[in-house]
Amino acid sequence: MDSHITGRTALVTGSASGLMRGVCVSLGRRGYAIAANYRSPRTHADETVRAVRAVGARVQAFPADVSNPDEASALIAAVHLAFGSIDVLVCGAGPMLVKDFAATTLDEYRSLMDSNMGSVFSCVKAALPHMRERHFGRIITFGMLGSDVTMGWRHLSVYAAAKAAVVAFTRSLALEEGPNGITCNVVNIGDIRDKDADREAVLQRRDYRNPLMRPGSWEDVGDAVAYLASDEASFVTGSVLAVNGGWQGFLAEFSRWP
Repeated sequence: MDSHITGRTALVTGSASGLMRGVCVSLGRRGYAIAANYRSPRTHADETVRAVRAVGARVQAFPADVSNPDEASALIAAVHLAFGSIDVLVCGAGPMLVKDFAATTLDEYRSLMDSNMGSVFSCVKAALPHMRERHFGRIITFGMLGSDVTMGWRHLSVYAAAKAAVVAFTRSLALEEGPNGITCNVVNIGDIRDKDADREAVLQRRDYRNPLMRPGSWEDVGDAVAYLASDEASFVTGSVLAVNGGWQGFLAEFSRWP
């Protein structure tokens, strides 16, 4: 995909580091102005700003804990004021908790659901009126391996449930908002351990457990997001795009059974 976008703004939540920083860079390469969200303190948000500026894109960092509905709403308002529009909303915020359910507390459950599903709800709720008014929008959320079929995972019960909820929400939203010119899609990310490695680096490896025998990179995820945000994907909505090197997680789970 080589198309270059100008005059459109993408808000990426949770983009102070990791794969979402890569998403910012991938979209910036294609000409999007980037609103990079981070949760205070600022920590590594300046590194994201520098990375996006290095590819020649306009970028500004915005603080907000998007698991808080009031802060999510204020974030949308601030980005809209600064850039004049929010054309693409990439809901990347959401921590993982690796823990057996028996050891998971009620506070941890609430925090994980608020950070993953709640943040998507609040950001979409605030951004939707602006997109509807312009009759254009791209909403992109994130699941995990198997969340489109509600697959269970050891040590990830609450996280897996939250991601399955995100997929169901996004698919439902696609049905409602298609007539308003808004597409809604999910990227299911595979097992990407080194979130700072680019594609050139990972192509040198041939020792991984997926069919492509190499790890994924931030560019693999970023390019998938860029496609779903593009005009080329204007007929794609309610879809789940797996970026996992062909690895089927359920096979790995079965292989661990006694």
